[in-house]
Amino acid sequence: MTIEKGAPWGVVSPTPHDVVTADSDEAAARAVARGAKFVFLGTGDLLRALGSHDTAKNSTPRIGEPCLQLPCDILEVSLNHDSEVITAVSSVVVGTRLRPRWWVSAGGFLGALNIAPRAHPNDGLADALEFSSTPSFRQLLAIRRRMRLGDHLPHPLLTMHRAQQVQWHNTADPRGDTNRHSAPVSIDGKSYGRVRSVRVTVWPDAWTLCVSQRFLAT
Repeated sequence: MTIEKGAPWGVVSPTPHDVVTADSDEAAARAVARGAKFVFLGTGDLLRALGSHDTAKNSTPRIGEPCLQLPCDILEVSLNHDSEVITAVSSVVVGTRLRPRWWVSAGGFLGALNIAPRAHPNDGLADALEFSSTPSFRQLLAIRRRMRLGDHLPHPLLTMHRAQQVQWHNTADPRGDTNRHSAPVSIDGKSYGRVRSVRVTVWPDAWTLCVSQRFLAT
């Protein structure tokens, strides 16, 4: 069951014996795709959504020790209308740092950038930030500065979409940029080459993130 407004998220319970340790968002996604139900995440953007910038302090809890267990959604990603899906737990990025196209986040963060302030890892929704055109270098710097505080919206070049399923597809660029017909994509930080379309579907309560007491105290 997804998080409800004003309701507590997760429970404190003994660390389960079948918890899987992952050192990145991408490793956590691979573990979940293989059937893991409980995952301890050492670092990554998803941990930033919990409010701590020192993700290294999420020390591995011992089996049986109390930890906070947080139900989380997964993102199922389809590229170029392919029937095969890629499992993600945190982000999908279409474009590059200098030529952004479309950014999706489960928890709201891409590194230090709070791209989707309303996002929650267990709300059953994908937050997709769309760039309507390629910003100039000066515009991009200004947008990224505001993203660090999460106050970049509203903005004439940015549109936020929130839904259980979101999509990006190639569009013509008024500047005549033929490369806009495809763009590089990375999923939880791993590159998957260039694509013409991306579909992201959210599946709620697909796995449980285990967080140590030490991390919660930071």
